Amino acid sequence: MTYFATLLVTPESYKYVAALLAIIALFMLPITWQTLKSRPAMLVSGSLLLYFLVTLVFALPSGHYTQLDMPSRTLLATLVFALLLTYPPSLKSIFYGCSLGASVVGVIALYQHYVLDIRALSTNGYMSIQAAGMTASLSVFSIFAYVYSCQQRLSILKAIAFLGVTLGFSATLFSGGRGAWIITPFVALWAAIYYRKTFSGRDYLAIVTSVALIAAMTLVPALNRAGLILSDMESYERVTNTTLATQPTSHQEKEPVITQTPLISNSLGIRLELWKAALLIAAEHPITGAGYSNTTEAKQRLVEQGDSDAIIVSSSRAHNQFLEELQVKGLIGFGTLIFLLVTPWVVTRSIRDNQTNSIPFSVVLLRCHLILIAGYMLTQHYINHHSGILFFSMGVVIFASIAIRGEESEIA
Repeated sequence: MTYFATLLVTPESYKYVAALLAIIALFMLPITWQTLKSRPAMLVSGSLLLYFLVTLVFALPSGHYTQLDMPSRTLLATLVFALLLTYPPSLKSIFYGCSLGASVVGVIALYQHYVLDIRALSTNGYMSIQAAGMTASLSVFSIFAYVYSCQQRLSILKAIAFLGVTLGFSATLFSGGRGAWIITPFVALWAAIYYRKTFSGRDYLAIVTSVALIAAMTLVPALNRAGLILSDMESYERVTNTTLATQPTSHQEKEPVITQTPLISNSLGIRLELWKAALLIAAEHPITGAGYSNTTEAKQRLVEQGDSDAIIVSSSRAHNQFLEELQVKGLIGFGTLIFLLVTPWVVTRSIRDNQTNSIPFSVVLLRCHLILIAGYMLTQHYINHHSGILFFSMGVVIFASIAIRGEESEIA
């Protein structure tokens, strides 16, 4: 509960509870390690470890040791996984934590937007693209908390979950993190439709009220932010319709030297150029990618050939996790990332509630977590950030531990 509840209380609070859990898990490892010996646990922990090991293989030969920093968080998550498999958390406490966390970040966003008159979750240490994703996930989890409260008749949880949904989605829109807007609406809509038979007339009224409040508070800033996509696209098209030519600085030089400056400056245009470059680099090095040492050189070569704008050289990443893995590690890295995302889904696919034969909430939460994170990865290198890799890996081990241990019906 505490992990999700304090996730975004401060710009760096996402790591405090995770670090504490990792320390406890390390000391408890002599007692808990045997829980990792079951096939589902081995596959989930194996997918986490494989991601680190593949990065290790690519980073060590070139001396890029800093690249191991973020993937190493999967090692901590594996320790926590063993702990949670031994002492699985209550599903109800998780729902309380997610709903409280979404409510808290919603209040912070409202204060920043209306009182401080600044873009929410984007200053004072917050990284908007990461915070927007985490907030969107907490909001979606709050929907399931609301459904759970309807089934279990938990009035307090229902009230907190209502606030979590309303304030959480408002915070996501206030933040302007458009990458979190791609997949989230579809997951939220699916949840509402899938569990529609759970809702009473009052619940439908609550849903309408929540949507109305979200729209009333965020419609104008959200539309303004979304409108930038069209202007960015128009600007990008104008630039790309202009021939990107390179000229030599001297007639004596046998090869041209790049003298052009970047012509693309908006967020969408930069991403499109980076994605195109990543695909071109991956096509040249399909199996192992360009590696950490040669990616910049490969980008420079694309600029010299007139295939990309010079802006790509100034960015170390592809701003798309899938394409980033492809350009740096090729199909090996891409396959490892897919394995990381798919394995928790596969190992829990046969888990059913013993009483209703339906998919348990823990499995639904796990699958939605994987889908949402995959959606965030489409516009950013989400798990190359400290907050992103911690949120992803901790979410996986928390939900997977409940699912594997079959604690979905526990009422704490």
